[in-house]
Amino acid sequence: MSIQLKLTNVANSIVIALEGRILSDLDLDVLKEQTSQLAAWNVIFDLSGLTHTNSSGIAFIIKTMTRARINNGDVVLANPNEGIKKLIEISKLYEVFSIYPSLQEAINHFNK
Repeated sequence: MSIQLKLTNVANSIVIALEGRILSDLDLDVLKEQTSQLAAWNVIFDLSGLTHTNSSGIAFIIKTMTRARINNGDVVLANPNEGIKKLIEISKLYEVFSIYPSLQEAINHFNK
């Protein structure tokens, strides 16, 4: 397994801190299991520890956003490193997600 995650309840949101790499659907098994248990749907993906992802990781984040919005929540992204920022730009995810340079700014998104 190339990815590790930590879920933390913070104010009105759940922070999912990702660490490592998402390179296949197998890397997503633990993520799918953990997010299927979510009780609240204001989700922040802290990407500071995510070093690599492919289309599987992008698809997972988009699916999580869809589920969040169906459940009257949202997903925001925080702390992308330079490599992930390039991927966000190439895939135009900035048109779909609110993206914040720090975790605190992402938390503030849900505390307006």
